[in-house]
Amino acid sequence: MESQRPPNFADIADPSTKQAFLRGSPEAVLWLTTGTKLFKWTQSITGSRGVSPWWQFLEQRRLPSGANVPGLREMQIRAARLGAHDRDFTRSRLAVTEQWNKLTRCPAIELLRGAWGFVGKAAGQRKDLNDPQVFFIGGDYQIWIPGLTATDIKQISILPYLAPNTAFGRPA
Repeated sequence: MESQRPPNFADIADPSTKQAFLRGSPEAVLWLTTGTKLFKWTQSITGSRGVSPWWQFLEQRRLPSGANVPGLREMQIRAARLGAHDRDFTRSRLAVTEQWNKLTRCPAIELLRGAWGFVGKAAGQRKDLNDPQVFFIGGDYQIWIPGLTATDIKQISILPYLAPNTAFGRPA
């Protein structure tokens, strides 16, 4: 509930979650209201611990600090300018190794109830867990929403949010 104080990131995040954020912590803790729309490149939105806690905003948003967090459309335009596949652009900017996630689908969800989200830039990570010399740059915004369950979300169509004049999933 929004009137409650947000949970303390340092108390609830495990070491790997902390390492996923630039400088070890998010830039903002936001109350994400019912109806907030999110997306991610993934092989599945669920895993052994339930619904994935890692997402991105489907629509552009401004943080209380004034920082602008791009949505799907803005990320597609950036990827197209580089001639990169949306998935490959996301993989490097969120620093997601192939061992963690194959990034084969791009589902979108809508929150059915509010939740606390920890928003910050992704830290760089190894491209391959077995190769300490090659890193993904990271640097794009991600949202960590711990404790999401299937009853907290509904899947929605991503189509209305795609950038015009870009080819979803391949360079323009």
